[in-house]
Amino acid sequence: MLDMNMIKKYDLTYSAERLLSFAYSQSNTLQDVAKNYKDNMKISQAIYPELCTLEVILRNSIDSILRKYVSDTWLEDEINKNVWLDASEYSTLTKVYNDTKNECRAANKNFSIGKVIANLNFGFWTNLCVKKYNSQIWNKPKCFYGVFPNYPNKYSINYIAKKLYTIRRFRNRVFHYEKIFRYPQRTLSLYNDILEMLSYMQNDDLEILKDTSTFLDVYNQLITKTSK
Repeated sequence: MLDMNMIKKYDLTYSAERLLSFAYSQSNTLQDVAKNYKDNMKISQAIYPELCTLEVILRNSIDSILRKYVSDTWLEDEINKNVWLDASEYSTLTKVYNDTKNECRAANKNFSIGKVIANLNFGFWTNLCVKKYNSQIWNKPKCFYGVFPNYPNKYSINYIAKKLYTIRRFRNRVFHYEKIFRYPQRTLSLYNDILEMLSYMQNDDLEILKDTSTFLDVYNQLITKTSK
């Protein structure tokens, strides 16, 4: 059983409320909670390379295809005229564009569109992968297969969008240090979803990811310890 007096000593650091969310059963002790918390940190750290790789490849692929088949200056066109982005994505784009300009000016650095592309968050790019952008992007086979050249079925953004939405929610939990490992099989399933999405895109054999990924090793170690 949890000793509430013991857990309170963490109130000013991790917060008692936060730690209590890592009590997965009424029989958990403080030691169990600490282990659950540490395991969660370890698995979150281990999946970072996969999340990072997916985010970078997705944004670069979409930007490249938009430049090739929509307009070489699609981002500048949107900033100046709001040609086809919906209000939400347009608002995100203009804020990031202006923030990037201001940051470059304050740091006495050269501004570039590439910096804007890099600063647009994962949510912006996954939001472009929904059916409301079918007519502007995804109903054009060259656009779809330009971003997802290895997709095995007839081009349809709906399946991709649903997977990316789930991955984005998972990514946000990881990046906000939230609980992701209470149900390990669910975490493993999301890891496989990330690999599936990466397999559909140009990926240069994922050499960098393969050299940095530790997820399966960490996952198997944690599962083995838990089962003992």
